[in-house]
Amino acid sequence: MRKFLIALAALVAVALPSGVPVAAQAGGDNAALAINTRDGKTVYRIAIKVSRNDTGVVTNTNIAFAYASCADCQTYAIAFQAVLVTSNPTIDAPTNMAIAWNDQCDSCTTFADANQVTVTTDGPVHFTPLGNQTLASIRHDLHALKHEDLTLDELAATVNQLADQFTWVVTTQLVPAGNS
Repeated sequence: MRKFLIALAALVAVALPSGVPVAAQAGGDNAALAINTRDGKTVYRIAIKVSRNDTGVVTNTNIAFAYASCADCQTYAIAFQAVLVTSNPTIDAPTNMAIAWNDQCDSCTTFADANQVTVTTDGPVHFTPLGNQTLASIRHDLHALKHEDLTLDELAATVNQLADQFTWVVTTQLVPAGNS
């Protein structure tokens, strides 16, 4: 457990940029944290978020962290984040990371995947009806993975397909606010 706490502290230290005022760091981050310490248990955490940033500091963080210290257990963390930037930032340093960590596991499956898409626009934007519908479908499909019996390779392939769809929506389905 001590190693876990040290790793978690290191994760927080890496994820929060130094030299940036706390007010600038507030909000806009996304995290899927799955921690499993019970034998035979499955823990699934999904986080999907669209963050809007109109400040001069883009330090949005997207983290998928899966930690397992158990026997015959499964631990999954998947985080998708879109960062919509409507300013000309002086600091542009978003962070995207995925960590899957087995700690003294016996027959464990641990998976983490993080996908972050950052788009700069000329002003406030919103998604088209098709974009909103596709985002809802992606969210549904990510949560439905909890009930699928997939191998790690199949899970990774499915998550990659959903990440491609997410990127497509964020990069092609935005329109200026007031338009549809």
